[in-house]
Amino acid sequence: MKAISYAGWVFSYPQPLFLSPAPSGPGLYAVQVADPSYKPHPFEPIFFGESEDLADRSFPSQEAFRRWCQHPAVISGSLLYISYLRLPYNRRFRQRVEGNLVARYRPACNVTFADYSRGFLGA
Repeated sequence: MKAISYAGWVFSYPQPLFLSPAPSGPGLYAVQVADPSYKPHPFEPIFFGESEDLADRSFPSQEAFRRWCQHPAVISGSLLYISYLRLPYNRRFRQRVEGNLVARYRPACNVTFADYSRGFLGA
């Protein structure tokens, strides 16, 4: 099974958003756009998030989805892709991992980086 790694966390390989069934249970997700120039793999993360249940049908929020669709790559015709990481720990731990990923990769569609300054795993 192919996978993709962000900061050592192993996510499922990116699949087109809404065409890939989400796993049940708590975890993280990465929304990406295809970008052949992005290294080390051709999927640039544009958003990291966490959920108590990745399979929840209310995902994603309309606000988040609107931001993703306004990304320049999507406006230019790129599909949105999603990867999942099952992380069966408490919400606080998931939020810290999410914060670490946002601080490291600075994805364009996460609202603010200031909210994540406390998110590093060592903090």
